[in-house]
Amino acid sequence: MKRRPALLTALVLLIVGLSGCSAAGSLSMEPAPNATAIAEHASIDVTDLDDESRRLAVGAVDGAGPTVTDDHPPFRPDRPVAVDGTYYTVTWSAVDSREVPLFVLTLEKNPTNTTGESIAYTDLPAVDRRALPAPDSRLITNDGDIGTQAVYNESEQAASVLVSEPRYELVEFEDRTIRITVDGPTPKTIYTYRYDASPVANSSEDFASRLEADYLFTLSNLTSDERSIVTEAIGDTHYVDDETDAWTRLVRRFEAEDPVYAVDADDPEYVDGEYLVRYDGTVYWADIDGYTN
Repeated sequence: MKRRPALLTALVLLIVGLSGCSAAGSLSMEPAPNATAIAEHASIDVTDLDDESRRLAVGAVDGAGPTVTDDHPPFRPDRPVAVDGTYYTVTWSAVDSREVPLFVLTLEKNPTNTTGESIAYTDLPAVDRRALPAPDSRLITNDGDIGTQAVYNESEQAASVLVSEPRYELVEFEDRTIRITVDGPTPKTIYTYRYDASPVANSSEDFASRLEADYLFTLSNLTSDERSIVTEAIGDTHYVDDETDAWTRLVRRFEAEDPVYAVDADDPEYVDGEYLVRYDGTVYWADIDGYTN
């Protein structure tokens, strides 16, 4: 479980290099032969959530109006949440805001300058340990400098040995010595978010029935090339490297229907959504993205 104290958040700022092949689009077709399968695709099961998100979801369903303080809503479900077989829309709203002091701590993992006062991670005050990755974290064991953003209130600053007037320049993370530099404080606005829930359906059968009534369409009269794409996508993800006429026509077929869920795109010619589709007598949960031109 990630620890997230009410007035202390740490955001790791990393530059990650992504590699791999690029594609013009993709299509996946997962069989959804019954109400349970459809409902599972279209919802988030509360048991799959992390502890904090589960607390917010269950509290919202119970009508407790749970709150959390952060600079953004930490739990933003993009579909209904299933709790004990009932499906709910979980929403959030900012009910309060305030400014807090923000510090940026830069961790130099292989410092060329190792002069200065040193302290072991285990000897740090609790407020400073919460602001830094743990010694066995991959953020520490991997190469590459990192930075964290941490909010310290006045009492936490008084307890800290790293901010706002650092007493130590070096921290010993087991067998690794790391130089820490601090910038700040700068004002940061954080919000108190309240979570609420409203019921959508009282069973998977009810939920699936509504989805089928509103979104299910039949994919038929395909050309042999279009059928080939769909066949390769069934039970897997088919990546399209070239925008062939068959692929473009297929994307347009989906675009003409209502998606169950869609990703907003700045480009009106780009389709990115999840659909409920019948093909050759079987119902599928389809996920497609690609251009219509």
